[in-house]
Amino acid sequence: MKKILQIVPSLKKINGGVERGTLDVARELSERGFKSLILSSGGEMAEKYKYKGVDHYKMKLDKKGLFNFMINRIKFKRLIDQIKPDLIHIRSRWPAFCFSGLIKRKNIPLVTTYHGTYSGSKFFLKRSYNKVMTNGDSVITISKFIDGHVRHFFPESKNKLVQINRGIDSNYFNLSSVSEIRKENFLSSLSIPENTHIIILPARITGWKGHNVAIDAIDYINTKKPELNFMIVFVGSEDGKKNYTKKLKSKIKKLKLENKVFFCGNLNDMPAVYSTADIILSTSTEPEAFGRISAEASAMGKPIISSNHGGSREIIENNITGWLVEPNNSKLLGEKIIYVLGLKQENKDQIGKNARKRVIQKFDLNLMLKKTIEVYEELIARKENINN
Repeated sequence: MKKILQIVPSLKKINGGVERGTLDVARELSERGFKSLILSSGGEMAEKYKYKGVDHYKMKLDKKGLFNFMINRIKFKRLIDQIKPDLIHIRSRWPAFCFSGLIKRKNIPLVTTYHGTYSGSKFFLKRSYNKVMTNGDSVITISKFIDGHVRHFFPESKNKLVQINRGIDSNYFNLSSVSEIRKENFLSSLSIPENTHIIILPARITGWKGHNVAIDAIDYINTKKPELNFMIVFVGSEDGKKNYTKKLKSKIKKLKLENKVFFCGNLNDMPAVYSTADIILSTSTEPEAFGRISAEASAMGKPIISSNHGGSREIIENNITGWLVEPNNSKLLGEKIIYVLGLKQENKDQIGKNARKRVIQKFDLNLMLKKTIEVYEELIARKENINN
């Protein structure tokens, strides 16, 4: 039985894309007869997959610094001598920085996934740190946008790149699979009046996700269309940025939008949340590496308005499967929200059907899993051929 070890800093974020992808691959490996292993600092998602035959090992990979670097390397040497993995897949810079050299010396096939743009590539030290994500024998890029980014900054790695779009579970994110009681559980938690248009912005509360832009857009709509009965719901964790949340709430109060904007934190049942929405927003002011919100909303067949940059441009065909607007432009966003809310339901339904069809064809989870495991099998076979 071949052993595959995936390494990720933590498994704390319930709705985190990297964490979810790690667990999806771990489960698929187990179902295909591999020994599936994960190394992380732990978290509530670590316990979730034990019953699926996935073994989890803990190490402080969510803390950087010289001391942790030295301790983790010592522990990691012992761990790989103990479990003897046939292949290792690293999904983050810090563990790649700590361990990729050791893995190479042990002659273990290494896969890395380039998950983001990783700021600072124009500066030597940060560029060198980012470059560790190209140390794999194969380097997975999660979108055409990221593939182009890596080719630009690290052209020497282009022969190792394998573009595998992030995958969306179109069975889980399926409007027809959400029961009425699941919808009601979410709606009752917010005490939303009937006949209210619901706009959802699902993103952790941090500057570049565009909550400020959304608030300004809501203020614009409230001024231009005061008769419009709507509210916007921010779904996502504070991610340690309580001061930023306070600033947003202070702005909301100043603009007298307290009855229009709601914060509800991180929620587990995102399909139920999406199912209640008239519009879903992805308002990032910096390019999304993939555009997971755009893909999940599309899988649910829901109207999605997204910033016109990054990975979302690969998911959304403007005016066909959703709408793209200029990033950081609250007026244009407000106008687009008014436009979409005013569309006939049959037009919105057709956009939703187009969107779901596109996700299933290009961004389905099973396609991602198949291509990822093919990368693993090819590298393992290559090593075996060399050894023989």
